[in-house]
Amino acid sequence: MLMTMKFLVALLIVAPSCSFAMNLQEYLNAVSSKHKTIQSLDVQKEAADLRKEAGDISLVPVLQANAFYSEDKSPTNQWVSFGADESKSYGGTLGLSKSFSSGTNVALSAQAAEFQNPGLNPLLGDFQKFGTGSLGVSISQSLWKDFFGEATRMRWATQDMSNAAEKGSYDLQKKSVMVQAEMAFWDYLYSVENVSIARDSLERSRRIETWTRRRVNDGISEKADLLQSQALVASRQLALIAVEDDLASAKQSLRDYLELEPSEPLPAMTGDISKSRPLSSMVDGSRGRVVALEAYLASLDAKAKELAARQVDENYKPDLVLSGSYQTNSKENDLPAAAQKWGDTNRPTEKIGLNFTYMFDTDVKEAARNSSKKDALAAKLQSERKALESESSWVELNRRYSELSKRVEAATQVVGLQESRAKAQADLFNKGRSITNDVVNAEEDAGTAKLNLSRLKSEQRKMEAQGRLYIAIEDK
Repeated sequence: MLMTMKFLVALLIVAPSCSFAMNLQEYLNAVSSKHKTIQSLDVQKEAADLRKEAGDISLVPVLQANAFYSEDKSPTNQWVSFGADESKSYGGTLGLSKSFSSGTNVALSAQAAEFQNPGLNPLLGDFQKFGTGSLGVSISQSLWKDFFGEATRMRWATQDMSNAAEKGSYDLQKKSVMVQAEMAFWDYLYSVENVSIARDSLERSRRIETWTRRRVNDGISEKADLLQSQALVASRQLALIAVEDDLASAKQSLRDYLELEPSEPLPAMTGDISKSRPLSSMVDGSRGRVVALEAYLASLDAKAKELAARQVDENYKPDLVLSGSYQTNSKENDLPAAAQKWGDTNRPTEKIGLNFTYMFDTDVKEAARNSSKKDALAAKLQSERKALESESSWVELNRRYSELSKRVEAATQVVGLQESRAKAQADLFNKGRSITNDVVNAEEDAGTAKLNLSRLKSEQRKMEAQGRLYIAIEDK
């Protein structure tokens, strides 16, 4: 019963700390959700999508309404010469227009008004008070520059490519933050292991000091041996202070990435610094040619600018617009009567037209065209250069990773040999068959080998994280 109670108490003490433990993926998820820079980039991606959607603002239906009232006593009034003292009028218009992606524009209109001309010559009695009304529809279609939506489709293609490039740039910035955050994670685990190794080394040096002091007291060793062992303890205490300072910096870096408040505890980080990951597993995309995300974005930007140059060229083309309109006309005694006969088709106004527009080929026009073409060419050249650098950097990253893996393997063997050597020297020392200097050197070499191996493994994990900056694409 007592043992059970002790177990429960220990579980309650350990459980809160376990609940705060984070592995690498949980840590990265927390950084992704809390880091203000990443939140800002996500908002900018949303804004980019909204800007793309807003590009169709010209296709939104437009409603126009107008009401008016007028009193005209001017001597130049057109009705004055016919005896009218003044002219009064009131009425309104209502219009709805809509442009379509096909390049077609449709407009509907309705108008009603009433006119009063008191004192007008009786012979013109019909015009002393009368109302007018009309309903109209007009349609226009570009036959050249925007031939059945050619300009709209080109604008859409340009917007799609620009949007992909813009959002990709935000993804690159986000991945860069995540890579730096992961590097901070491995630096922290390295610092933890470094502190552990330094404490073990200090503990071993203290044991050597104890053994040496006993041997000096027994007359087996010289005082110089004791001083040497004491110097070893002091040097390892100094090393421990240094690595503990590094650990404090690593902790603060994690707190910054997690954006923790000063009162919030840092979760325990769990991870295996010895577990390697293939570089290809860090690359986005399941298959295809591996390229740096930066190079991929440069190719999207080049395509977007090429489309933009074509769009500029399209905008400066001559234009031929076919248009037609139909309007009813009614004239009655007042506005209500005229409005009731809006649909009267006995006296319509019909119109069809063909409008040609041409901008002369001046130096200004050519400059506008050529500037966009040169921007596209420059972007293409930059994209080609980025592609070359991308291929080279991926090959170099794999080469360096392979070499680092060999160094880790060799360093692991060195650690095993140095630890075995240190253990053997300690046994000889206890048997009185080795001098203190040999034991100290063996201990220092073993500690240095373990620190070097831990550092190499940390560098290997951080090098793997750089694979996040690459993407696999399928060539079409």
